[in-house]
Amino acid sequence: MHPDHPSRVDEFADFWAPDPAAATWREALSDLVSALPRRRGAGRTRAAALAVALGASLVALPQAPALALPREPEDMQTLRDRAEELGEEYNGELRDMEGVIQEAERATNRAEDTAEEAQASKEQVRALAYASYTGNGIDPAMSLFVDADPDQIIDRAVAIDYLATSNQDKIAELEQALERDEKAQEAAQTTLAEAEADLESLEERRGEVQEMIADHPNQPMGGQYNITPRTEQMRELVIEEFGEGRDVGGVGCYRAVGGWVVGEHPKGRACDFMVDGNGQMPGQEQIDRGWAIAEWGRENADRLGIMYIIYRQQIWDVRRGDTGWRAMADRGSITENHFDHVHISMF
Repeated sequence: MHPDHPSRVDEFADFWAPDPAAATWREALSDLVSALPRRRGAGRTRAAALAVALGASLVALPQAPALALPREPEDMQTLRDRAEELGEEYNGELRDMEGVIQEAERATNRAEDTAEEAQASKEQVRALAYASYTGNGIDPAMSLFVDADPDQIIDRAVAIDYLATSNQDKIAELEQALERDEKAQEAAQTTLAEAEADLESLEERRGEVQEMIADHPNQPMGGQYNITPRTEQMRELVIEEFGEGRDVGGVGCYRAVGGWVVGEHPKGRACDFMVDGNGQMPGQEQIDRGWAIAEWGRENADRLGIMYIIYRQQIWDVRRGDTGWRAMADRGSITENHFDHVHISMF
């Protein structure tokens, strides 16, 4: 990717400006004194007014709870170990669930095939019965009086009776098989429902740990990618959901050169998810994949600690408090305008 230019500042620089700090009580008191009227010879009056105002402000200050002690956050490494275990369990549940779904589909297909075969046999029996009643097969004895070849009539009646009996036996076997297949189908559906409930419970537990990692105050750079735990978690979840995309450039996070205005890459707080690895305009399939990643980031911003997202010369910043994308100034190239990758910055 092309390095950004820290010397250039566009109209969207305020997107990365830090929020102003809250005023201290000394600053508030100074503002209060400045607001008092200034008149000659009114020193005592100003002093009295200041005393009254100070007393009122002190009375209005919230009282700190006596026994409210800050709770120590759970150790980050413990949280990451738990997240890894839950991730492995989650992937195992997914694989098991895929097997259950396949078994349910097989049972459904078997039941449908058996039902079709039974229906075909029933139709054949009906056809034989019709032939028997209309083609001298019902009563060979009566046919002797009207047919020139009695042996042929008798042979035909025996054949029809044999075929009908055979098909009735086949139908009985097929109906038993159909009953077994339908029971197997019901059992597979029950197992699938149980697997879905287990997976939903596991997703909730996993989500709780993910939020604890995102909210943890200790976010040092490190690990394989030299990024913060919050950023690494986001990276893993995006790859889990949308793939790493190695054929289109993969994923890049830490780099020594920062962003154009204030870069999170050197701080280990940003990742780029490529949709083209050659600095070219991606095809529609990868454009759509990029939008899916960007929208996923918006939906999970509060939960995972995502600060802003840039894609296709547009930015969405959670600190703006809105839900829309905002156009950005032209930075020059496809890469600098984020047409070939989705940029996600973290708090």
